[in-house]
Amino acid sequence: MRKILYSIKILFCYLFIVGCAPKFIYSPEPEKDVKEWVKNLSRQKSFSYKYQLKTAGAKISAQGDCIIGQAEHITGLWDYGDTITGFEYIGINDREWSKKDGKWLESIRGEESNLFAQIQRVLEFERYELLNVGDRFLFRFNAVLPFLAPEKWREMVGYIGISRKLYLPEFIWVGLPDSSVYWQVEITNYNHKRIIKSPHTEFLSYQIIPDGSLEYNFAIKKIKGRLKALKLNWTVKRDGEKIILNVPRDWDLYDIKEFLAPGVTFICGVTKNGNQASRIAYFKGNVNQSVFLTDLRYGHDKIKSVDLKFDHINRPFLTIKLKQKIEPVEQIAIEIDSFIIATVELDKDKKINKISAYPDMKYLDLLKIKAFIAQPLFKMEVLPLAKGSY
Repeated sequence: MRKILYSIKILFCYLFIVGCAPKFIYSPEPEKDVKEWVKNLSRQKSFSYKYQLKTAGAKISAQGDCIIGQAEHITGLWDYGDTITGFEYIGINDREWSKKDGKWLESIRGEESNLFAQIQRVLEFERYELLNVGDRFLFRFNAVLPFLAPEKWREMVGYIGISRKLYLPEFIWVGLPDSSVYWQVEITNYNHKRIIKSPHTEFLSYQIIPDGSLEYNFAIKKIKGRLKALKLNWTVKRDGEKIILNVPRDWDLYDIKEFLAPGVTFICGVTKNGNQASRIAYFKGNVNQSVFLTDLRYGHDKIKSVDLKFDHINRPFLTIKLKQKIEPVEQIAIEIDSFIIATVELDKDKKINKISAYPDMKYLDLLKIKAFIAQPLFKMEVLPLAKGSY
């Protein structure tokens, strides 16, 4: 589920010279745009949902919250006809907690606490047929969930309703035409700010060893800035001659090293003529996606601020503000830790001091990029500490 920043597939970016957000008139073409609307679900920050499942032997009725790519909290009822049983699950990263007899049991995360994984699997289809345009755009698609009716799975059909205001899914339904069995999700409250925590928060400690002779108090200040930008409730402090980082056990050493990567950012000029390039870079190291860079190069000292927002059709975008206007250039690339994460077309006849870009990434990955740009760090070693060792 989790991916390193550098393994993310970057397709392209658009740029607009704007004030607070890109301004444009959007005229939807439902049959053409539906695939992008469905894909844009995975780029959102979070949502709430109501979930229903009906099989030949049981029903489920549940509700929950999802932070996409990170956590879910779901509560509901299993109805077996003669028996009704309550359930509650919390899933965070790769761990899951289920409530049994008033106690929380921890295990490896499964789909009981990962409805979003089910949604993604249901929406893997390429063809959507527009049925109606009323309060919402209603589409039919050929969905398959064999476990609902193993002997009749070829008869199944799917429906998806897209909000005419948000251009995001409002409901998804898959089942047999007579509704004898079905799987249904209603999605609301996109991009809410709810926090999902594990039932028992246990912190693990790590020692941070900055590269070189960096002053420890300065290093701690910078690390705190990065954690704040990432919206992580980790703590860092000085203990004698050590820097100690305390992290909830929901996160592992892999995550820590990823979040605390240097994040050295440059805005570079791009040319389409390889003969005019001063160097060649690649998207995520892919030699088939080369980018020809010019001598134009602006570092973090030229960046005033960075922000992450959603536009009026709910696409996430980054806005980088510069301290002063740069010379006209046809295209720039955003480079972080020697990897190109986006290229952006510009107005070659205008000086600019603001760049708004739409990398094809999930929200949490864009949040990492924002944090890297806002607070670059330094190379460091991260060492796990045994309990009571400091």
